[in-house]
Amino acid sequence: MPDDLSPDEQPLQTGLRGLAEMLLTEHSSDSLLQSVTSLAAEALPGCAAASISLMEKGQPTTPVCSAALARAVDQSQYDNGEGPCLCAIESSEVVRVDSFATDGRWPPFATKAMERGVMSSLSFPLHVGAEVLGALNLYSTRADGFVGAEEDGAVFARQVSVTLTNAAALRRAQELAQQLAQALENRDCIGQAKGLIMAAEGLSPDDAFDVLRRASQRSNRKLHEVAREMVDRRLPPGPANGDL
Repeated sequence: MPDDLSPDEQPLQTGLRGLAEMLLTEHSSDSLLQSVTSLAAEALPGCAAASISLMEKGQPTTPVCSAALARAVDQSQYDNGEGPCLCAIESSEVVRVDSFATDGRWPPFATKAMERGVMSSLSFPLHVGAEVLGALNLYSTRADGFVGAEEDGAVFARQVSVTLTNAAALRRAQELAQQLAQALENRDCIGQAKGLIMAAEGLSPDDAFDVLRRASQRSNRKLHEVAREMVDRRLPPGPANGDL
């Protein structure tokens, strides 16, 4: 640790080093979000608790936090429908409150925050592409707890955004893989059903497919569903099986 660092700078340097080391190892998205939140609370001077707010189905939620205090303060905002973290999400801008006693923007929430001992806060919007999915929230039990802390806090907010972006990309890739696997399975099933029809009725592949298509139309079901039932029952759709 460099000797010329102030006492306030030392936790930040330690936290940033921990963040760098963590990013070089494998973590799940959830554990990474939890770790970044905890490191932010430990590294930023004056921060008593940190949390991440995310919008899920149009409603805010707190999936991870460094301490129960942060979750409780978040919930007060959700209950009141206003507050710095919701403002950061809605405005896509960093929102700093130097003193809830004098800020005046959200009186009902400010009263609840001060009742819990929180006197100032700093919230960063979390971007995934052009969309804001949530906010990184930092809370202090002293006034002016985050004056001049925007640049340092933004380091942690950027990592949260990167983690959310990667998680969204992974989720889309998994969904696509599932869709492709399902499409291949459906294709194989339709091929098997065509083979049954061809063998049973001596039809060409095109004519067998047409028989399968008509069975699908009669039953008002998807082609692959009719094919799956046919393969499971080993029955071609003929006059005796027109209910397929």
